[in-house]
Amino acid sequence: MTYATATDLLDRFAAEEIAQRADRSIPRLVTAPMLVTAAAGGSLAAYTADEQAAVAAVLVSLNQALADADSDIDGYVATRYSVPLTPVPAVITRLACDLARYYLYDDQATETIQKRRDSAQAVLRDISAGKVSLGDPAAPAAPQGGTVEISGPARVFGRDVNGGLG
Repeated sequence: MTYATATDLLDRFAAEEIAQRADRSIPRLVTAPMLVTAAAGGSLAAYTADEQAAVAAVLVSLNQALADADSDIDGYVATRYSVPLTPVPAVITRLACDLARYYLYDDQATETIQKRRDSAQAVLRDISAGKVSLGDPAAPAAPQGGTVEISGPARVFGRDVNGGLG
């Protein structure tokens, strides 16, 4: 089970940026539209065999970065939750995308990408420590609204019991 897909990654960050980072060939053969089409499972029949091969290699790189992110997330989250998480909370998808993007940059990550990775790891540490909860998808929802009713046994003493001597 993956916490984020290649499509999630392309939706969150510019497809052109991801294509440039993942396609290490010179000249670059993979364009953003090609990558978006391939990630969505569309046909690449209109492209050359070299372009199709390059897109396939890029998808392998993207999926490896996403798998590395999943592994990191599981390492932190497994202390509190059963992994893999099902359903996947939106925050986990966001963190997986941030981590995968960092892995795509390898040793050339910009300061912004490094900060996003550090922030993602901080959130994961907080989840692991119990400071941040992902909720319990199996737990029943807390009741909303309604009224409160209090009941108890009949009174032992009172004006209407024992002739008013209570």
